[in-house]
Amino acid sequence: MAVQKAVELTGTGATVEDAIGEALDRARLTLEGITRFDVRQISGIVEGGRTTYQVELRVWFTLLERMHG
Repeated sequence: MAVQKAVELTGTGATVEDAIGEALDRARLTLEGITRFDVRQISGIVEGGRTTYQVELRVWFTLLERMHG
């Protein structure tokens, strides 16, 4: 039986897709078994003529089973 855990992350990028991709790419560096994500909020920052998107995600992953000796 699998146990899942979620963490909250915020990614930024030039597009919503880039922001999601950045958050997931960084999560993959330290988390194994990522199974899904939920977009919690999309917002943006406008500076001059440039827009940067911020996406808040909840990322779900399966906890590894450990054998206790």
